Amino acid sequence: MPDVGLFTATEPLPRNDKVIIKYSVEVEGLPVYTETYDVDKIAAELQSDEARTLEIWARRILCAAACRTRSGFSSCLTRCLTDGQSCECGHKECQPASIAGGHAPGENKED
Repeated sequence: MPDVGLFTATEPLPRNDKVIIKYSVEVEGLPVYTETYDVDKIAAELQSDEARTLEIWARRILCAAACRTRSGFSSCLTRCLTDGQSCECGHKECQPASIAGGHAPGENKED
């Protein structure tokens, strides 16, 4: 927290402070995908359509897990974050990103 004192650390943030959420996926410490989100914009989206906003946000978790077992992880992830489809190399053998409907992480779909 920038510029806080012992007595002010729990006060609400000033309205002009920009608050950002960072979503980053790394493989062996190397970033393969990064996004940043303005909290004020997300708050407006939540107010407009909470269910859709949460569905799209959950996609960030589902896609990373679903694409972990697919060929072309980075392209699979990029595609999946857009439309929720986990695809080999981002374009083949697509299926919805859902652990329940697909393979569990670490499970080889070929077996």
